[in-house]
Amino acid sequence: MTTPPRAPALPAVPLALRLERRRARLQFLACRTLVRSVRFERLRTLGGWLGELQFRLAFAPRRRMVRELAALLGRPAGDPAVKAQMREAYRSNDAAVLEVLKMLDCRQDEAMLLAQVEVEGVETLQQALAAGRGALLVPGHSGNAALMVVRLAAAGVPVSMVYRESRMMDAGLFQRGLAFYGIEGILATDGLKAYGRMLDALRRNRVVCVMADQGTKKARDGTVFRFLGKDMPMPMGPAQLARHADAPVLPVAMLAARPRWRFAIQPPLAREPGASLEADAEALLRACEALILRNPQGWSWHHRRWRRFPLAPADRAQG
Repeated sequence: MTTPPRAPALPAVPLALRLERRRARLQFLACRTLVRSVRFERLRTLGGWLGELQFRLAFAPRRRMVRELAALLGRPAGDPAVKAQMREAYRSNDAAVLEVLKMLDCRQDEAMLLAQVEVEGVETLQQALAAGRGALLVPGHSGNAALMVVRLAAAGVPVSMVYRESRMMDAGLFQRGLAFYGIEGILATDGLKAYGRMLDALRRNRVVCVMADQGTKKARDGTVFRFLGKDMPMPMGPAQLARHADAPVLPVAMLAARPRWRFAIQPPLAREPGASLEADAEALLRACEALILRNPQGWSWHHRRWRRFPLAPADRAQG
């Protein structure tokens, strides 16, 4: 009797990576324990404190990001106003992370949540849906966009939210949490299955909320574009989806973090007849970039999928 060949052994995970994953998991568990003991209304303040601490401790990367932001804005590298914008970005986005975790971990009172957010341009979105082809809503990594989606769902807008699950989080956290508020969740990493679900949602005349303003995890999954001064692989999915469904694309601007989150839905992007997929993706990225630079203190500059890339030489500050 012939012994079947053994399956090849999987390569061992490097120790440094195992330790990093364990650290991330412990960090997630600590944050979850923390938010469970604090009322939602207090998380904005608590997150601001944690963001301030992170800003102060991340000395070297923070200094580099401040220089990069100054270069993008055409300001001197030591401009104190730029440093203040970066500090506020840490504060507001760390607060948003805690709020999202609280919202997804346990259903919150809807009236209380709605008091924490304002969304301008809902009528613009509803007009876009009138054509019956659905709509792509494209917020950025700026503040608590999940809370904006809760506001839309409460207003009767049929909305599906595309999300990614971090390895450190509990499996199904987003799917279960979004369902608390009548939001359809679509796991982005399901590949063609996820794309099919997004396309189906658009064909059912739903709003598909998807982010497009961070680099892809793996270079092969994106196309290299210049974005916020860095050459990095960016996702083509949103532009491809809009072309496939002939659906309008509406970017979202974050206007303020306090006293409540304020978002503004922009008019649909114009689509050039006969334009290539790359041209459509470029137009979407330029629109996102313009909204970010209009209010740089709102964007998550310390997100690893932007900060790990160097500024392209042509965009470096001179002198």
